[in-house]
Amino acid sequence: MSRSDRALDRVGAVAGIAAVVLFVAAINVTPTLPSPNHGLEAIARSAQDNSDGYLRAIYLGALLTGALLVFGSAVAARLRRSEPEGGWWLIALVGIAASAVGLVTDMLVLTFVRAVGHGVRGETLWVGYPAGADGLVLAIPLAVFFLGTGLGIRLAGGLSRRLGWFALVLAALFVVGGASVMGDEVDGGPLGVPLFLGFVGLLVWTTWASVSLWRGSRGATVRVCESSPATPRSS
Repeated sequence: MSRSDRALDRVGAVAGIAAVVLFVAAINVTPTLPSPNHGLEAIARSAQDNSDGYLRAIYLGALLTGALLVFGSAVAARLRRSEPEGGWWLIALVGIAASAVGLVTDMLVLTFVRAVGHGVRGETLWVGYPAGADGLVLAIPLAVFFLGTGLGIRLAGGLSRRLGWFALVLAALFVVGGASVMGDEVDGGPLGVPLFLGFVGLLVWTTWASVSLWRGSRGATVRVCESSPATPRSS
């Protein structure tokens, strides 16, 4: 493994840990817009009273998206090196790239908060209200990422095989949890439970994979060196 590959693994590891920290911070520190059943007046009042908090949440969300993109790309690159002729890494890369759709929700929240701040009121505000939570929007892109990653690890290696099985379980949870959009309940109803478990698993998997990326670079170097054919000495 080259110095560039080792550096990529470690940058990906740092980005993964950063994504976990940002995710936890975004949930516990920043506000979220009230659900539609609270009524437009209450939602607008919350946006006006907590505008600074919402803007911080949007910034943290953008940072989280960037960290996930770097982390997921590093994982895809690791899979690519494990099986140069395979294509599972590409499915993983497409999935993590599609997770940037979460920025759309952030921009809708930004539009809503700015509109309220400029005095807009009434039914017009529904145009800027996000149709669904970030978690729902991200469910299928993350399922694609974990499908490609899980099968890539199981068939080609690159990371722990247990991480591969874990990724496939997460892919299934996100696929099932994504169906919560069909529920009448604001929280997604029973199908919201797999989605919640998927995001808890995402934090665990990302932390585990980040540690493996950081520690595994040295081991990967040894394996590459051992598998290289011996070069005959010139007489």
